[in-house]
Amino acid sequence: MNDTGSFLDAVLRELATSTAVILAAWGALGGATNALTTKMRLRDALRHILLGGLIAAGMGSLSMAVITSWLGLPPQAIPAGGAAGSAAYLVGVFGPAVIELVLARLRDAREGGDD
Repeated sequence: MNDTGSFLDAVLRELATSTAVILAAWGALGGATNALTTKMRLRDALRHILLGGLIAAGMGSLSMAVITSWLGLPPQAIPAGGAAGSAAYLVGVFGPAVIELVLARLRDAREGGDD
């Protein structure tokens, strides 16, 4: 039983310090901010929170490169340690909105609304 407990403790410790999990948490917080500021239904809010977390975790360190390019920051800002959470947060805020915009435009184009 002790071996199982120490294994589980090690897994939880590794999970807590995992970069992907930390970025996903920041992205989920960004998605929650997006949902709260746009006053959406609970189902849509949960979708934004999940999408924010998935996008931020999936982009990983690329999110910082995208944010620095978008904001016109110098390339030296990319390896900044504390900025990874900030970039993941911004990706979580804007990522779901960008995806919904692209999907809406694709639907309009398919239905002939974008002639």
